[in-house]
Amino acid sequence: MARSAEEIAQQFHEAYEDLAPSHGYETREASRKPWPEVPEANRSLMVAVIDRLLSEGVIS
Repeated sequence: MARSAEEIAQQFHEAYEDLAPSHGYETREASRKPWPEVPEANRSLMVAVIDRLLSEGVIS
């Protein structure tokens, strides 16, 4: 099932936030929010990164 760049970015964000503490990393408060509350600039950048990786075949 193909997923959109937005869906993958959201899943990446949620996994990153969940895993960060177990790797000794504390995320910035500005981004430590549920996906709908992440600042638009951050969301847009994450979606653009995922879109590029999809278009380059790095992820599918």
